[in-house]
Amino acid sequence: MLKLVLDTNVIISAIAFDAKPELVVNLIASGQAKGYISRFIVAETCSNLRTKFRFSEARIDQVESLLLNCFSLIEPKMSINLIKSCPDDNKILACALAAKADYLVSGDKKHILLLKKIKNIPIVSPDQLLKLIAYFE
Repeated sequence: MLKLVLDTNVIISAIAFDAKPELVVNLIASGQAKGYISRFIVAETCSNLRTKFRFSEARIDQVESLLLNCFSLIEPKMSINLIKSCPDDNKILACALAAKADYLVSGDKKHILLLKKIKNIPIVSPDQLLKLIAYFE
């Protein structure tokens, strides 16, 4: 089964805007792929939904519960310092490595997607992932 780590921006896009990020999250929610998440990703997602999108606490609790139920919680043991300009992005990379993910899915064009891969893990956008797995013909 395909193992995925989703960057916070992909999760937030799936929740707030739907479209292709939602299709990627649905792959995990439906059991077609295995999703991994860290406490950092959960906390950053909830914080951004609270501050940037003004979600209610009840809605944030629902999102957090959904994430913890659909994704396997993994806590990276290693620290990475590849992205100097945005240290939090390194925590996303560490999660992908700890999960031994098949793909890290991100929408971060400034930092994460530019890397193209971390060790042997390809870094792709939601659109690229869906094309790779032939979701769209």
